[in-house]
Amino acid sequence: MSIRYEVLGPPGRDNALMVTVNSGHGLHRLLFDCGDGVFSTISIADLQLIEGLFFSHFHFDHIAGFDTFFRMNWGRTDAPVRIFGPSDTREIVHHRLQGVTWNLVSEIPGEFRVTCLDGERLITTGYKTCEGFRIERLIGSEDFDGVIYRTETFEVAAMPLPHGTVSMGYVVRELPRQNVDLSVLKELGLKPGAWLKAVKDEARPDAEIIDTTIGPKSLGELRSKLLVTHSGESIAYLTDFWLDSEETEDRLLKMLAGCRVMVCENNYADAELELARKNYHMTSSEVGRLAAKVQPEELIVFHVSDRYTPPELLAQLSEVQQHFPKATFPAAWMEAISQR
Repeated sequence: MSIRYEVLGPPGRDNALMVTVNSGHGLHRLLFDCGDGVFSTISIADLQLIEGLFFSHFHFDHIAGFDTFFRMNWGRTDAPVRIFGPSDTREIVHHRLQGVTWNLVSEIPGEFRVTCLDGERLITTGYKTCEGFRIERLIGSEDFDGVIYRTETFEVAAMPLPHGTVSMGYVVRELPRQNVDLSVLKELGLKPGAWLKAVKDEARPDAEIIDTTIGPKSLGELRSKLLVTHSGESIAYLTDFWLDSEETEDRLLKMLAGCRVMVCENNYADAELELARKNYHMTSSEVGRLAAKVQPEELIVFHVSDRYTPPELLAQLSEVQQHFPKATFPAAWMEAISQR
């Protein structure tokens, strides 16, 4: 498995994050936020294959591109369109879905499903295309355990962060996977075969005896010798927030533990701490100090303000790097910044 990502949108404009998880059996495309103009580098085909749209919050620069997404997906037939976010997601998205005249859709299949974190529970509601999205149906309600979306190969953790309103932070994590150590297989004189499927089948008990190329063996013995566990890749999306208390920071650090890539806002330079506090954002050094505690392999700084000149943006990045030297802007931004 692997995770690829792309920060969408140029510096100083609306941004979003596209994450693609390759499970080995297919590609899972996840979109985080949906600002104006962020789809300029995304093909219509890829836009129509987005498996889940995850909103941090609903300030205009994070939802202004939703109509484009909606236009490309309102009649999707292969699977429901999945949307996730904080407690007001259901109300806001439902209003958006009804913001069009729907008089020619009575025979068109399709459904939007919205999952929002409401207190300590995840509430999922559904809206059908054939009904013009008028009717809201409760699909499910469950306790929130820190994960807002699960599949067999990866999960998306979520945490509400303070921004004057709630802004959701997310972490995409591939689940640990077990592979056969081929060198040990050879050392034991075993040859690959259909019996290896039983070794990797977690539903079968360790005590079960199976036939191998060197005779009967218990699954437990084979697993202890042959299987190697690999941790999956991971990426965090953090935007429009500040750490208002040690408790908030501790909870965030717990969610980010072991995260390989952090994509994090940097909306205010250190000199504008007062303005950052007024608008519930982090400063450059605060972003760098957070990363220094998490120790990701990569820190990608994004969601910068258009009021900064190119030299000021580079100085802002330098402030982050004083605390976490590996911090960078998205690769495509350096040329754009130099041309501004």
